Amino acid sequence: MLTMVLASALSCRPATQPEAPPTASAARIPFTELPRTTLTRRAPSTGSQDVPTAPVGVEVVHYTSGEHELLAWLVLPKTETDTPTPGLVYFHGAFALKPGDVENVRPAVEAGFAVLLPSLRGENGNPGHAELLAGELDDAVAAIDFLAAQPSVDPDALFTLGHSVGGALSALVSLRPDAHVRLTAGVGGIYVPETFRRWTTMKANRALIRFDASNPLEGRLRTLSGNVDDMVRPHHAYIGRQDSWFLDNAATIEGPQFFVHEVAGDHMTSVEPGLAEFVELALADLAAD
Repeated sequence: MLTMVLASALSCRPATQPEAPPTASAARIPFTELPRTTLTRRAPSTGSQDVPTAPVGVEVVHYTSGEHELLAWLVLPKTETDTPTPGLVYFHGAFALKPGDVENVRPAVEAGFAVLLPSLRGENGNPGHAELLAGELDDAVAAIDFLAAQPSVDPDALFTLGHSVGGALSALVSLRPDAHVRLTAGVGGIYVPETFRRWTTMKANRALIRFDASNPLEGRLRTLSGNVDDMVRPHHAYIGRQDSWFLDNAATIEGPQFFVHEVAGDHMTSVEPGLAEFVELALADLAAD
């Protein structure tokens, strides 16, 4: 197990903060005070823009993030009491919400969690532009608030989990003081600033980058790297033993609130064991109260 910390929170900025572009020469700035991203291109997500059909038993809902109304799916557990249930916000990978994401979280629902699966700005026909882990963090916090407001959910028993880029988004939630969750977790999804610089040279990934990837502060906005001292809650990264790239990234991050758990599988097949381990951890955290 690796222990590690990272940085501050992409929200909590004064409303009057200017939209000045991040500068590479700036002194060390707390995460919550970093300037917002400067987009060099405005476009939807590279994932599917289709509005997916919700699987049977899934409620289609919409949550508000800033000026955007965004699609989400809500899956409630079958309970025999009126006691509020714990809640989990699950952030999908592949830059679009899809029915397979519901199958990923079925074990959490069966364990008694109400699960919200939000789509984000610029995805699945939603308004807004994809920012690759910048403005999407505001959407993540808004989704948490939405789940907390559901009458069947205990607002003091919330968690986040994501896969791949969704795991990276969940990791950033650990930096947000205004995100009212107990723990965050991800399966894979530990990026470093070099990730984005490398993607600019890769034809398959170049379209994902809508900012100056050579600017160190743009990288800091989007990763735990450089933000360890600003973490406000633990983050647990579950990484497949055959997912060597994410294991290597995680090895560069150190801090007392960052935990790496190796599980069976590669980048895709590690989702099931990673979710199962996190559900056990979350239930133990609740039982400790």
